[in-house]
Amino acid sequence: VVVLHRGTVAADGTPKEVFSQVELMHDLGLASPETVELCWELNQHGFSLPLDRLEIEECAQILYDAVKI
Repeated sequence: VVVLHRGTVAADGTPKEVFSQVELMHDLGLASPETVELCWELNQHGFSLPLDRLEIEECAQILYDAVKI
C-alpha cells in the first residue's frame, strides 16, 4: 500500500504496516480499517492491543483474549 499526500509518499508498506499507523492516517484525513480503529480506541483507554489486525476474526480473537477471565 502506498499513501500519497500532496504529491509525496506519506507511507508505504504492507497493509498491516501502513494501516497500523493510525495517528498518521488521521493526520492525513484518512482512517484505518474498522478493526484497527477499534483496537486503537481501546488502547486510548488503557488496553494494549496490537494495531495490525485487519481481519474481523483476528480482531475478535485478540479482543476475546484481552477480556476473558
